[in-house]
Amino acid sequence: MSAKHVGMIWAQDAAGVIGADGGMLWRVPDDFRHFRASTLGCGLVMGRATWDSLGGALAKRRNVVLTRQRGWSAEGALAAPDLASAIALAGGDLDAELGPDQRVRAGALPRVWIIGGGSVYAQAMDADAAELLLVSTLDLAVDAPDGAVRAPRIDTSAWARDTALSDPEGAWRAVSGDAAWRVDAWRRR
Repeated sequence: MSAKHVGMIWAQDAAGVIGADGGMLWRVPDDFRHFRASTLGCGLVMGRATWDSLGGALAKRRNVVLTRQRGWSAEGALAAPDLASAIALAGGDLDAELGPDQRVRAGALPRVWIIGGGSVYAQAMDADAAELLLVSTLDLAVDAPDGAVRAPRIDTSAWARDTALSDPEGAWRAVSGDAAWRVDAWRRR
C-alpha cells in the first residue's frame, strides 16, 4: 500500500503531548467521535502500548498491532513484526471484510490510519509512510509527567495545511469535556 492511502491521526495538547503512562491525559468526547467517524471501516496500525490502552479491538475496524513479540495474539487483532507489514495487513481487502467506505469524506481520507503511539508515529514519519496527518489540538496544557509521549514534529517544508479538512485558522470547536479543540489536516507536499 502506498503512502497516499495511509494517514496518521492523533490528539495533542497545546505543547504537543499525546499521552503518558499508556493513556490519555484528558477527556474530550467530541474528539473521540471525530476519531471514530474518521476511522470507522478502516484498517488501523498501532503499537502494543496503544493496543493495551484501548482494552481491546476497536469495533468495525481492522486492528493491526505492531509488535516484536513472536507469537503474540489477542482477540480482534492481527500482529505484524514491522511497520511495512502492518500497513500492508491493515490495508488488505477492507471492502470484503468491512464493506465499502461509508465515511462522509471517504474520498478525501485514507482507508488506513496509524493511531499511535509515539514510537510508531516516529517510525512512520521517518519512513514517509503517510500522506495525511489529521491532528486534533486541545485548548489546554496538561501537567505532563516525566516520560510523557509527544506528537511528531510537523515539518512545514514537507507538509502543507489542507484547508478543506482543517478548521479555520484560529477557530476552536466548542468545549467538550475537558477542552475546546480544533482539527488541522496536513498533506505531504
